[in-house]
Amino acid sequence: MYGTIALKLIAGMLGVLFFLRIAGKAQMAQITPLDTVSAFVIGALVGGVVYDSGTGVLQLLFAIGVWTLFNIAIRYSLRFKFMRRLIKGDAVYIFKSGVMNVRALKRNGMEMEQLRTLLREIGIFSMFDIDDIRFETNGKMTVSISGKTEESYLFVNNGSVLEQSLAQAGKDAGWLKKELKKFRIDAPESLFCVEWTPERGFYIVFQDGKIINGRIKTDSRKADKATA
Repeated sequence: MYGTIALKLIAGMLGVLFFLRIAGKAQMAQITPLDTVSAFVIGALVGGVVYDSGTGVLQLLFAIGVWTLFNIAIRYSLRFKFMRRLIKGDAVYIFKSGVMNVRALKRNGMEMEQLRTLLREIGIFSMFDIDDIRFETNGKMTVSISGKTEESYLFVNNGSVLEQSLAQAGKDAGWLKKELKKFRIDAPESLFCVEWTPERGFYIVFQDGKIINGRIKTDSRKADKATA
């Protein structure tokens, strides 16, 4: 009996490590609702099977394998705009250009004293010092201090145009298409990402690794080798 339990624990640990490897390192730094559900399910699978004499090691590995394949399918679906917004959500501004969005603050279950406590933890003691506050998709808060930081916007993510980011920047898809044509880019599907900063312009990365920063064109793979 004890040997069976030990074998299940080892098999479960190896299965979880394999799952984390498939999920990717980025998921360890950014917890999404999908990651939370995955953690609960994996914990329940391993914990429930260890002391269940009716379930063997092969069945445990099969269950982890099925759940891993399901996660791969879900993560693939994140390439599509609707699924990405449904699963990961969007970043939300609760302060924009020094103006508080009370509705967004309440919708995210945040009280004013909670907000002030979070601000004091990062060394901000007055609302006058705030330019932007944004809740990221992983639930963390990003704060821009007035006069010290410059906002940047992600307009394209893995070939998909982010309409909300365009709206936050006061732009639209027509403006973006016109600007990309200046770089001889006709379709955002060929782009891995597009970041725009008002004072610095565009930072564009193609799916094949080529980079345009508005002045020069390089290859990120060559840059990686040069800095290695």
